[in-house]
Amino acid sequence: MIPSQTIHIPGFRPGLTLWQIRICPVDIVTLLLTVLFILGPITVRADHSQTKNPKASTTKANTAMTPAVTLEAVTVVSRKIDDYIHKNPNQVVSMDAKEMAQRNFLEAYDVLSSMPGVDVRRGSSGMGARISIRGGGGSGSVLVLVDGRPMNTGQFSGVDLGSIPMDIIKKITVFKPPAPVWLGPGSSAGAIYIETKQGKAAKTATSSGRLRTGAGSFGRFDLNGSWKTSWEKSNLLLAAGYGHRDGKRENSQRDKGHFSFNWDKETQSLVNVQVNGKYYLSNHGISGPTYNPTPHAHQRYEKGGLDMKIKGFMGDTLDYELKAFGDFTDLEDTSNTGEKANLDSFSTGGGGEIFWNNEAGDKELRMGTLIKTEQVDQTLTGEHDRTQVSLHAMHTMKFNPFILTMGARGDYSNDFDFSPAGNLGLSYEIMPDLLMKTSLGYTTNLPSFGQLYQPSHGSIDQVRGNPDLKEEKITSWTLGIQKNFKKKSYMELVAFRTDSRDLIKYQRGADLISRPENVDKAWKQGVEVTFKYKLGKGLSLDLNHVWQDTENEDNGKELSYAPDHSFKATLKSKLKRGTRLESSLRAYSCQFTDTDNTEAEAIHGYATVDAKVIEPIHICKRSGEVYLHLMNLLDRDYSSHYGYPDDGFRFVCGLNLNF
Repeated sequence: MIPSQTIHIPGFRPGLTLWQIRICPVDIVTLLLTVLFILGPITVRADHSQTKNPKASTTKANTAMTPAVTLEAVTVVSRKIDDYIHKNPNQVVSMDAKEMAQRNFLEAYDVLSSMPGVDVRRGSSGMGARISIRGGGGSGSVLVLVDGRPMNTGQFSGVDLGSIPMDIIKKITVFKPPAPVWLGPGSSAGAIYIETKQGKAAKTATSSGRLRTGAGSFGRFDLNGSWKTSWEKSNLLLAAGYGHRDGKRENSQRDKGHFSFNWDKETQSLVNVQVNGKYYLSNHGISGPTYNPTPHAHQRYEKGGLDMKIKGFMGDTLDYELKAFGDFTDLEDTSNTGEKANLDSFSTGGGGEIFWNNEAGDKELRMGTLIKTEQVDQTLTGEHDRTQVSLHAMHTMKFNPFILTMGARGDYSNDFDFSPAGNLGLSYEIMPDLLMKTSLGYTTNLPSFGQLYQPSHGSIDQVRGNPDLKEEKITSWTLGIQKNFKKKSYMELVAFRTDSRDLIKYQRGADLISRPENVDKAWKQGVEVTFKYKLGKGLSLDLNHVWQDTENEDNGKELSYAPDHSFKATLKSKLKRGTRLESSLRAYSCQFTDTDNTEAEAIHGYATVDAKVIEPIHICKRSGEVYLHLMNLLDRDYSSHYGYPDDGFRFVCGLNLNF
C-alpha cells in the first residue's frame, strides 16, 4: 500500500492528503509518462533556434528595401489592437480561430476550459454548462455574448455553447471581473465575447470548405461541415452538423443537429452589412443525479435566431455599429412520471454604438444603447415578459505611461426598475515589459427568467425557479502586475476581491429539487498566477493557479462550488514533421455543493489528465489531419457536479479534411 503524504499549503484544510485530492505517487508517475510521451520524440532545439537561415536573411533584407504600402498599414493596425488589449486596465485573455484549429478544439466549451482562470462544468445531458472565472463561487453569473448580443442562461445559470459550431467562430475573448460596462448587464463574474467569422473581400470568386468527422467512446459520432465563398465584396459561410452519443449512464443518450449561415457585404462607401442565422435541435435523455435518477425523463430542445449588423465610419475619428436580433426557444420537457411541460420563449432587440477617438489617439469615447424584449410562456409558471433598456458610456485617456478608463451604465427593466453600474481602471507601464493594472467595478444583476421561473436546460424533475428572487448587487476590484518576455511569453500575478449582496445560489430541498435563493451577504478574495512560456522551438508550457477564500456571511460557511485551489497546466509540442501533441493537467481542492457545507455532499479534491495527438495528412492532394483526443487519461472517479459522476476514461478520434 502506498502511504499517503500530507500537503501543507495555505488555504487547504488541515490534514489534507494526496489521497484526499486524488493525487498519489502512481498518478505522478503516470503524469510524468504523459509528459515524456510529448517530449520523447523531440530532439534538442536550442542550437536550431539560434541558427539563422541565409535565405530567410536574404528575404528579410530584400523586404526591408521594398517600399511598404498596404501591408504596413495592416500590420500597424493589428499591432495597435494587440497593444490596446495588452495595456488596457481590464484583465483580458483571448484565442483566435488559428490557434483553435491548430489545437483541434471540437467545441467552444473546450476552448474556454483551456484558458487561464476559466473553468467549465458540463451538464449531465450535454445541455448547458456552468462557466466560472477565477474559481467561481461568489460573484454572480458570467455573461456570454455572441457578436455583442447576450445568450440566454439555463440550469444553474449555465449557457449552451454547443449550439455554436466551431467552424463559424473567429475569436473568443474572456474579460475577467470587473468587466467593462459596454459589454452590458449581467457581467459581474466576467464576460465571454464570441466573435463569428467574417469573410475577406476578393477580386475573383473563391470558395473553400472543411469536413470534420469523429467517433469515440459510448457511441459518440460527429459529422460537421462548413463551406465559404467570396465574390467581389460579398462573403457567405454555411455550416451544418450532426452528433450522436449513447452515453455511459442510463438515459444519457443524445442526438443533436445544427445549421447556420453568415453573410456579409462591403458597400462602395465602405459600410459593412452582416446577416447571421442559426438553428439548433437536440433530443436527449435526462439521467438525473445519482441521488434522484430519472431513467424515463426526456427533453426536446429547439432554438433559432437571426441577427443583422451594420458597421461603418464617419470621418477619420468616428466609427459606428447598428444591430438588430431576434430568436426563439421551444422546449418540450417530459418528466420521469410522463408528465409534460412546454417552455416557449421569444426575444427581439436592437441597439447601436459609436466609437470616437481624437486625431492624437490619446482620448477615446465609447457610447451605446441596447433594447431587448423577452416573452416566456411555461406550462407550470404561466406567461411572463421583460423589457430592458441599457445605456452606457466609457471614456479612455492615455497619458504615457498611464491609461485611465472610466465607465458608467444605466439599466432599466419593467420588472426590476433601474439598476446602475460603473467601473474605473488604471494601467501603468512601469517599463516596456512590465505593466501594473488595477480596476474597480460595481454592477447589479437581474435574476434571469430561468432563475425566476423555469430554466430551459434543466429537467422539471431536478430544478425549478423562484419568483421571489432579488437582484444581485456586486462590487469587485483587482490589482495585478504583468511581466512580458519574448515570443509572447509572460507572467501575471493578480489579487482580487468580490463583495456580493443578495447573491443567487441554488439549494436542494427535501424534495431533492434545486431552487435558487438569495444569500444576504457574501465575499470571495484570492490570488491568480498565470505563467506562459515558450521553452523552445515548437514547445510551450502554460500554467495557471487560482487560490481563493470565500464566505457566506449568513451562516459563516464557504460558498458552494468554490474550491480553495484550482490548478491548470498545459504542455504543447510540435514535431519537425508537423505532428502536434498536447497534454493538460487540471486539479481542484475539496469544494462544497450546498449552502450548509454538508460533508456528505462535498466533492473531494481531484486531478485529471487529458492528451491530444494531431497528425497532418494529405488525401488526393487535399490537406487535412487525423486526431486522437484522450479524456480523463488516469480514469479518475470524480464529479464536477454533486450526483453527476464523470464518465471516466474516454476517447474521440477523427478526420478533418479541407477542400
